[in-house]
Amino acid sequence: MNTPIAKPWIEAISAYTPGKAKSDDGRVLIKLSANENPLGCSPDASAALVDKSASLARYPDPACTALREALGAAYDVDSDQIVCGTGSDELLNLIAMGYAGAGDDIIYVRYGFSVYDIAARKAAANVIVAPDKDYGTDVDALLALVTDKTRVVFVANPNNPTGTYTDDGEIARLHAGLPGNCVLVLDQAYGEYLEDDGPAALELARRHDNVLIT
Repeated sequence: MNTPIAKPWIEAISAYTPGKAKSDDGRVLIKLSANENPLGCSPDASAALVDKSASLARYPDPACTALREALGAAYDVDSDQIVCGTGSDELLNLIAMGYAGAGDDIIYVRYGFSVYDIAARKAAANVIVAPDKDYGTDVDALLALVTDKTRVVFVANPNNPTGTYTDDGEIARLHAGLPGNCVLVLDQAYGEYLEDDGPAALELARRHDNVLIT
């Protein structure tokens, strides 16, 4: 009997493995790897939820206009340059599928965020893994793998899960070495751990069409 068969590049995806939610002795853990806040929910956020509770049955603005305008003002970015998603994972997948496909290459750094591999395979792209440098990003190793088939380069900065950081000069050098039709994705899910929150990366995104920041 014939049955539905998934595409081979989908079958090749390994399921995402989240961090432990409990310790070996059963205690519930706060997962910084999932951006869980050890201080609890912001009182301002809790108050806003209560304030809007009467309208929760209504479909929200799909363009997230108010949120994009607030984020634009906070980060000095044109709100039209901001896309909102259900967390970074959705956006990483949309980027891969939007800019790459069968026959294209997507590069990420060994020990980088595991969703990069999943996103690349969903897009049927070739998965290219660059060697690391002390568990971090090696710009020269990345650039050595770039070809005319490269469409997306994923870099987590700070890196998840190793916690390494690539300075602004190296990120600028990486971008300068990429062709204009290749998207550089700077994943700053842990940008709050930086003292300056990565303004140099934002400046790259302001000035260049092929830089996306999550």
